[in-house]
Amino acid sequence: MKIKTITCHNVYNYGASLQAYALQSYLQSLGHDVEIIDFQPYFHQNRYNLFYISENSKFYSVCKKNPLLAFLYNLMKNYSMLRTWGRKKQFDNFTAKYLKLTPQKYETSRQLQDDPPIADIYIAGSDQIWNTNSSNGKEPAYYLDFGNHIVRKYSYAASFAISSINNKLKDFVKSEVSKLDKISVREKTGVDILKEMKIESTQVLDPVFLLSKSDWEKLILNSKINNLPDKYILVYDFLNDEQIKETVLYLKKEYNIPIVSINDFNTLPYADININDAGPLEFLSLIYHSSIIVSSSFHATAFSVIFRKNFYVYPLKGKDNSSRMTDFLYDLNLIERYKSEHISLDNINYCAVDKLLDKEINSSKLFIEQILS
Repeated sequence: MKIKTITCHNVYNYGASLQAYALQSYLQSLGHDVEIIDFQPYFHQNRYNLFYISENSKFYSVCKKNPLLAFLYNLMKNYSMLRTWGRKKQFDNFTAKYLKLTPQKYETSRQLQDDPPIADIYIAGSDQIWNTNSSNGKEPAYYLDFGNHIVRKYSYAASFAISSINNKLKDFVKSEVSKLDKISVREKTGVDILKEMKIESTQVLDPVFLLSKSDWEKLILNSKINNLPDKYILVYDFLNDEQIKETVLYLKKEYNIPIVSINDFNTLPYADININDAGPLEFLSLIYHSSIIVSSSFHATAFSVIFRKNFYVYPLKGKDNSSRMTDFLYDLNLIERYKSEHISLDNINYCAVDKLLDKEINSSKLFIEQILS
């Protein structure tokens, strides 16, 4: 069958790229012709755009008339972006080599509605495509609001990422989701949100769990990370969170091993090694070869579990999207690794975790089998 998926595939975020690859790869392994719809709305095109000025900026009107001023303004404001510019090339290479995109690029829902890609099935998911606290959740395209009635429409592991939806947006979400033939979401809170709307859904795992540990290990062979210590603490912290810093420094004291930071924006002053140019493959490799991971990232946590690593995780500072993390950890009896005041130095019992995880993986694959039958 011809399957088209839609997700946040090109936003220079490690988890977003890898989950897009995972769903595509798993569906291809089942013998289907799969493409990711190259949907790039305006709010996903500004990560490395030195000429972009937010409409909320007080300099917007001036810079809009003078692109050179916009460029100079961004040079001053976004020095940290330039510092990590090398990661852009790694992401672009990953997208070109590993993601099979539709030949046509779409920038608006209207373009998709006017000229939808040909397919037997559309699948929306995964990641935070239905997060109504961001632009994603207000975008009709992420609810598959395009194509004719002949094409079957499903969601796989779509995430609201939040525990409740603003009342002003509930009617919109309900109207859009109700049009799908079958719905699966990534978190229990997502099931609860839809249940409140009297919409049935199934909870499934993030697509990264559809691939095996050995599948990911094969991909790591193509990464370009070299000259790392034999043992290290990996920290992945978007916003230089003080709680994360305290935990990392405590672990360094206990284990006497260096700190390696993988950076999206700013470098971490307390890290022994700062890596500013890692792409998705390097992200995988850094987790795989680390001794301990401390992060505020769902997918850093997911891959820590896949690679059977000891980890500690914290909510993203200032963001209301921790339900995706807590739901996942509760399901695997790992909630003590979340934002704990007492840092346990015990190794995680992965024999027990694997039993729970295998059950969820089988259930998730069964959902896919059902929608493709």
